[in-house]
Amino acid sequence: MSEIFRWALLVGSSVALIGVGCLCAAVPVLIWKRRQAKELRHNPLARDMLRGPGYSLRRKLDDLDTDLMTYAVCFMVSPLVIYTFHISNSYFLGKQETTHRVVADVVVLIIGMAILGWRLLRILEERKIAVLGLEGEISTAQELDQLMLEGCRVFHDIPTDYGNIDHVVVSGSGVYAVNTKCLQKPKQGNDKAIVVVDHKNNCVKFPDRDWKIPNDQFETESNWLSKYLSSATAENIKVESMLALPGWFIEKRIGRGPVYVFNPVKPKRFFVHKRTQNTPKQIQQVAHQLEQLCRDVERSFFDNPKWDSDKRE
Repeated sequence: MSEIFRWALLVGSSVALIGVGCLCAAVPVLIWKRRQAKELRHNPLARDMLRGPGYSLRRKLDDLDTDLMTYAVCFMVSPLVIYTFHISNSYFLGKQETTHRVVADVVVLIIGMAILGWRLLRILEERKIAVLGLEGEISTAQELDQLMLEGCRVFHDIPTDYGNIDHVVVSGSGVYAVNTKCLQKPKQGNDKAIVVVDHKNNCVKFPDRDWKIPNDQFETESNWLSKYLSSATAENIKVESMLALPGWFIEKRIGRGPVYVFNPVKPKRFFVHKRTQNTPKQIQQVAHQLEQLCRDVERSFFDNPKWDSDKRE
């Protein structure tokens, strides 16, 4: 019984010390938040902000960075934790130093660090993909934003019931849902930047692989947006699906498909046509509804009263 009590005391004291450390770290944050709540001034912005390109990926990157920091800290302190428990067993429980004890603790340490290291590698790979996606969306957005000089309206990271649409372009020729895929190039090869869009086999042929076009996903998103805009404007709004491949040269296309694949550089030829499908009034109506969808980025350091805040603003 005394052995169990000593173990419980050891574990309890360790947990208590960790809790005290977390509490001490939280105290300055709580004091700062309390001071902020008492301030007589807050954010001057009158309303929430529009989503920027890659807004969802930025939030995902924030979560990944938090996970990365957590696992990295655990990886670094795990040898110290195992060593502390080993020394504590010898000091508090009076256990003798034996080869069996040392080997057992080392094995536990190796297994724990292997699990943490594997998880770190997974997070780093996820982060790499997210960073590439973010830079691809920003690059595409910078090209699409030039369309506003032609009278178009451009919105980014539109939330839907099925995820988000990277960009939406509203022009006189139609409404376009644009998704961006930033896929890596091979480092070597004469034609390393050339692709072929094969709609017959529903894929994009890259120099080193074939990539299936997710037509179902893009069509589902565009159909959702079409129904939403049609219901909100009382007009029949058709939304066309497009796929941007920044950094790739499209050599040729085989057949036609429901999703148009293009390089976003100089996008005027894809979105500004002689045909007229939307009147200026319809463009304004659609843009207004898209703005309501995208204007959900909350202001920082803003105390929003529950009573009639919108009218006061």
